Amino acid sequence: MQLSTALRRLGWGGAGPSAHQGPAGPGPDGASGLAERARRLAPDARQQDGTTCGSAVLTLLAALGDPRLEHWLATGRLLGPALPPELAGAPSSALEALADAPAVARFRAVHRVVTRRTSAGALLGLPWPGALGTPPWGAARVARFPGVRWTHRPLDDTGRAGLDAELALVRAWVHAGVPVPLFTGGDTAQGLTAAVPRHVVLAVGGDDRGLDLFEPSRGAVVRAGLDDLGAGDRPLPALGGWRHLVWVVAPVPA
Repeated sequence: MQLSTALRRLGWGGAGPSAHQGPAGPGPDGASGLAERARRLAPDARQQDGTTCGSAVLTLLAALGDPRLEHWLATGRLLGPALPPELAGAPSSALEALADAPAVARFRAVHRVVTRRTSAGALLGLPWPGALGTPPWGAARVARFPGVRWTHRPLDDTGRAGLDAELALVRAWVHAGVPVPLFTGGDTAQGLTAAVPRHVVLAVGGDDRGLDLFEPSRGAVVRAGLDDLGAGDRPLPALGGWRHLVWVVAPVPA
């Protein structure tokens, strides 16, 4: 059993019915354009160490929704005087040094900023331990994409109907051009430490057969079949080698 399954069975499913809203309609980018841009950025967006998968996912999420950040990450050049929030407060000398650095260096710089923001106050007002990666509630607080706000809730893949409904909602948002962060993990059969959220991926494409997921430890977009996502019987490359989807950071219309 996973922690997320226990929470759902105890009746905690997130922020209430309003948190389960789908998009009003397709966005201008759509799923195909979103996935293609994610594939182009993915190699440089790869996580920098074993605990920054969440920061890598949140950085790519922000870049896919902000042309200013996407352009700076890819080229080192700013689009006008207004800085993306992730660069606000950065010394001009640091931005100048990063301008001609490899793109991976710019991604890593933003990963560090995002890590500080998701960790701040995430443990009863105290900083979240860095060794535990990104908590779902910290990810929901920091996530940004135009036109939506963010909530979070645990997932239970032991009931197929409930998981299918959640995955249908994820696909609807992706088709509207909004990526969706998903936490993955193991279960108590692998030990207690595996039964909590352990890794984060980003849904950037999908259809009625599966999801296309940015997997930050690989720095690639990897396909996962819907049947495989619900089986929970083996490690999946698209889930970072974990078996289960355990938490969703869900968009809600703003």
